[in-house]
Amino acid sequence: MRASEDEPPASDDDGLLASFNKALLKRRGVEEFGKLLEQDDDDDLDVLRCALWIAQHRNADLDVELCIRQMDELAKELEEYMPPQEERYPLRVIGAINKFVYEVKGIKGNTLDYYDPDNSCIDKVLAGGPGIPITIALLYMELARRVGFPMVGVNLPAHFMIRPMVGDMEVLVDVFNEGKILFVEDAEELLAQQYGPEVTVKIDRSFFTDNTVRPRNFLTRMLTNLKQIYFNSTDYDSALTIAEYQAYAAPTDDVKNFNRRDRGILFYLMKRYPEATEALSEYLEADPEAQDAPRIRDILRSMEMPADGGLGMGMDGDDDDRDGGDDDDKA
Repeated sequence: MRASEDEPPASDDDGLLASFNKALLKRRGVEEFGKLLEQDDDDDLDVLRCALWIAQHRNADLDVELCIRQMDELAKELEEYMPPQEERYPLRVIGAINKFVYEVKGIKGNTLDYYDPDNSCIDKVLAGGPGIPITIALLYMELARRVGFPMVGVNLPAHFMIRPMVGDMEVLVDVFNEGKILFVEDAEELLAQQYGPEVTVKIDRSFFTDNTVRPRNFLTRMLTNLKQIYFNSTDYDSALTIAEYQAYAAPTDDVKNFNRRDRGILFYLMKRYPEATEALSEYLEADPEAQDAPRIRDILRSMEMPADGGLGMGMDGDDDDRDGGDDDDKA
């Protein structure tokens, strides 16, 4: 008799226990993320570690420390493609990183299934999977930092890019398009293609003199992308999980209040009316003159009715400019 025949069949209780354990692990991601974001000094925030805890909402078994070691190992491999120290001029370094990331490791932007939530999970990109601009940018920046070439994110509307922190060098790297090097005029033309010929796009060059790394803005943009993806697919439970992450990451009080509104809307759509009432009431208390205040008051009144008022409500992205995010990061 085979050994497996001696094992009792899995029971429903075993399945429930496994599901419960998975839920606990996913919950740990939110909690560990919160602990990291409770730091007052953004300079001390480990963005990669934070992003990995975000990714755990999709992969309960994710080993954060293992992923960090994998990034370290990738950086060691990258060193083999780097020019000698005395020849590490910015454009040569960018060329070497591009060759390693896109040719050797095969990292690419996911143009076929852009709104797959896995594209926003850094562990998937670290493992060689496709990504969107912000996750590929994180991989690229982490590798560049480890080889002594710091880069910073550039939070352009609808398309996240990065740039080298080198003097007054005015170039951008489009990580979604295989590390293409762009001058400001190129980036303006790219953005103009998205907004249409009737819109004139001018980029304020002052950001080239600002080398401040803003982890909370970066993480908020990553989370905003995910929340919008889940909301659009009516996966409200996952969207609510992302909203919990956002409660810790909000860079300003205004953004924190918009996140509170979104949580209230999600509670409402999930028919969790007491929680919806509390969150939306707090939102209006903090900003009674908000642009969407009339709609929010209608929702609150509908929850006072004996039957479901049936009001439709969506997260319309009014907060994108405030939280440093854009729900469509696509090129």
